[in-house]
Amino acid sequence: MSELEAVTQASAAASAVQRIPERYEQLLAKLGEADRDLELHDVPGRSSHLEEASAIIFDLLYSLDFRQGGELVPRLAALYGYLASQLLLIGKTRSRADLTHVRDMIKSLKQSWYGNAA
Repeated sequence: MSELEAVTQASAAASAVQRIPERYEQLLAKLGEADRDLELHDVPGRSSHLEEASAIIFDLLYSLDFRQGGELVPRLAALYGYLASQLLLIGKTRSRADLTHVRDMIKSLKQSWYGNAA
């Protein structure tokens, strides 16, 4: 790998890390919209918001650096996998309680990493 490629790759990785708090906010917003849809029994809206939330979770998963991330990366990957599977289940069961649980987990994760400022 050339020096330019290494710098470009490092820059892309840093940019992805900087976007993580924003991605958590987007994820929480999509889950909030899905919750409102569930409350109103709006099946098409619920599905699209849950799908968008799942896409964000997979984006977070793909942003993990398994080579240099240390022992925390596989744990985060497992957590993101769990969250994605929960969203699939919520899509089938329409459980607002399960959705609230997922939202609380994401809020806790975000606060653990970034505190209340992000």
